[in-house]
Amino acid sequence: MVVPGPARNQPIPVIILAGFLGSGKTTILNHILRSGGSDSIGVVVNDFGDIAIDPLLIQSQTSTQMQLSNGCICCQLGDEDIGKLLADFIHTNSHIRTIIIEASGIAEPLTLKKLLLYSPHKHIRFAGIAYTVDPVNSTATIRQHPVLLEHIAQADLLVITKADQASKAQLSHAQELCRQHNPQATITTIAHGQLEPGLLYDQAPAARAQTQLRLGMIPSGHDHSQHQHLHDAFTSVSFTTSQPLDPTRFAAFLKDLPPQLYRLKGIIYYGMKGYEQKFIVHHVGHYTHVTSEEWPRGEMPHTSLVAIGTQLNRSEILAALHDCIDTAPDTIPPHSLVDIMRLHRNIDA
Repeated sequence: MVVPGPARNQPIPVIILAGFLGSGKTTILNHILRSGGSDSIGVVVNDFGDIAIDPLLIQSQTSTQMQLSNGCICCQLGDEDIGKLLADFIHTNSHIRTIIIEASGIAEPLTLKKLLLYSPHKHIRFAGIAYTVDPVNSTATIRQHPVLLEHIAQADLLVITKADQASKAQLSHAQELCRQHNPQATITTIAHGQLEPGLLYDQAPAARAQTQLRLGMIPSGHDHSQHQHLHDAFTSVSFTTSQPLDPTRFAAFLKDLPPQLYRLKGIIYYGMKGYEQKFIVHHVGHYTHVTSEEWPRGEMPHTSLVAIGTQLNRSEILAALHDCIDTAPDTIPPHSLVDIMRLHRNIDA
């Protein structure tokens, strides 16, 4: 499809794609990029951990991608910095028509919205917040982190994901939750990240936001005193190695994750003869999904993982992952992959 964008000499629309950890943002972004016109979409990926995992998981339909890791974009940037970050997308000869910022799973959507609305850079404009809601895990996560209700209330488009996994009761509850806390938002339900691109490119939110801005309904600044900041409660642990992992040991690690570890994502290298491909792992709550694909040309096989949770014991997690390293992968029989393949789940990451 043709990606909608600005008329000549008009600001480029910037869309914020937000949502809690593991609720399906990257799956949606991959679908949008596969839908066509990816060369005209600028993508900014924000990872909470100090290893940028999400850029490795975004399929290579676009070369116009930049990354921001080791923290939340909402606290790393000021009003002027957002324009500098997007400078590569908004120069005179740029072919970019739309910019999508995939925020980290614990970013503050309202703060990002303020950064765009108050940015002095005249070549970009706020074009709405699309917020993903995971119906399978939303009840538990909102109970633990009620600030997520504020995030839902700020969205222009609410995307209830994982319709293929959720029960009818879970879907109904998520839809009612969204209607109750944000009756003005467009609400849609999808499976496998297949969001209709036209919903994401809706231009109406910009007009609403500018009206709110003129009326003083959106104060400037990053207010630390009035709102709980979700990312303050979370820590991340990163692990990377060029040595292969033992699939049996790694499967045992996945089955024995600490309860405070909510999200684990990354790529795995086993190095077994005949099974040298890249394995991709996503863990959300109690669900784990493992897939595989070929390594892109020029990418050296390796393992990169980021674990996100509350009060994580960094040394214990790193020690457990280090114990998964295998110095003799050629001696491992192929049937050892069975434990990993049993962990397959069709979750949207």
